[in-house]
Formats: sequence, structure tokens, C-alpha cells
Amino acid sequence: MPKMNPKLKILIPVVRGLAQTLGKDYEVNLHDVSMPERSLVLCENGYVTGRSEGGPMTDFGLFMLQSEKYRDKEGIFNYLAKNNRGELIKCSCIFIRDEEGQIIAFLCINYDLKKAFAAQELIESLVSVGMGKVEQYPEKLDAGEKSGGKFPELVRESFAQNLEEVIGDSLETVSKNAGKPLRFLTKPEKKLIIQELLDRGFFRLKGAVDTLAAEMGNTKFTIYAYIREIQKQRENAK
Repeated sequence: MPKMNPKLKILIPVVRGLAQTLGKDYEVNLHDVSMPERSLVLCENGYVTGRSEGGPMTDFGLFMLQSEKYRDKEGIFNYLAKNNRGELIKCSCIFIRDEEGQIIAFLCINYDLKKAFAAQELIESLVSVGMGKVEQYPEKLDAGEKSGGKFPELVRESFAQNLEEVIGDSLETVSKNAGKPLRFLTKPEKKLIIQELLDRGFFRLKGAVDTLAAEMGNTKFTIYAYIREIQKQRENAK
């Protein structure tokens, strides 16, 4: 088991007990947020997302740590995402806080929906006598549009198995949003990309600045200068 914050050891039997109680279709994870590059300190039934202990925090996890939106919440529950095989999973993330109210861990539960969708399809087919063809859930459901309002909007979350994947997925996303390779952006465009990455919690990752600098064709000192400029502008705007 990877090294973790000693305060989290009390949760080890909770994680294992939940996994045993809920069953093999539920992945139960404990993330130590103080070390995002290897935050996954305990992983039960990891085949749901394909991850294992010692893996990094997801891009969505980084965003939740960084965003003011989640600062005072107890967690986020029953959101829809896809694992790295493109399969739908229902996810919940409970925020574990210390005595000062600071988030020190994520307790995450990911449910593989394949059997649930198969069961619903079977039930619909059994009760559809005289009703014509029953609409089926597609394997790749988009944004809960066919879920009858049972799920919130689909969350894009990359369940990366290593740090390089987390960084690479984040850079691929912002590059697609920009519509061109990062090294071809103008200075104002680069600042907008850095601002987006800052909001995503990207710079919490070790080596993130060096990788971004290489992608943008700048030095890491230039990237740090952009970050300081953005942070100063935000402080002045308050």
C-alpha cells in the first residue's frame, strides 16, 4: 500500500468494507489529495476503471480541488462518466476534511452500469407488449439524454493510470478547444489556455509546467510569468 496521510488510515476498513458490501461492480477508492501525482492510496475492484494503487488523481478531481464551486460541498454524487474503455459508470466522490475543514482526501465510488442497463433493457422488453419497438440504451450514452432525467450531465473524466496520461489528456483537451497546436497560439491565446489550465488544477501536478512549456515552445520561466500575471489580475479584480 502506498504511503498516505496517517489521518486517512482510519478509512482503510471503510473502503474495504464498502467494496465487500456493494460487490464487484463497485470500485471504491481513497485518494490522498496532498500528492496528486500518486493520490490513489487504496483501490478496491479497480477493474471498473482499470486503475490501481499509486495512480494519479483524475483531471476532474484536480478541478474539484481548485474550483471555488466545490469549496464548501460535502462531495458530488451520482454523476455520469465514462471509463477509459468508453463504458458508462455512475460516480460519487465524498470530500474528507480535517479539523480545520480542509479537504485531505476523496472517497470515491464508481459503479459499472453495464448490468443495470442490461436489466433495464430486459424489463422494458418484458413490459412492452403491444407497444412496438422499445428504445434501448446505447452503449455510449451522451449526457444522460436517454436516461429519463435520472442522471445529471455527463462529466468528462479521464481515469488515467499514470501521471503522463493526466497531463497529456489535459493538454489534448485545451489544444482541441483552441483549434490548433499550442505552440502556434498568440501570446493572448496562450494566456487564455494557461488560465483554463489553472482553473482545472493542472499546475498542481509535478512536471506540468515543464511539459506545457515544451508544448507551447516557451521556457518554463515564461509560463511562470504568465501564471503570476493571471493571478495578479484576479487579485486586483476582487
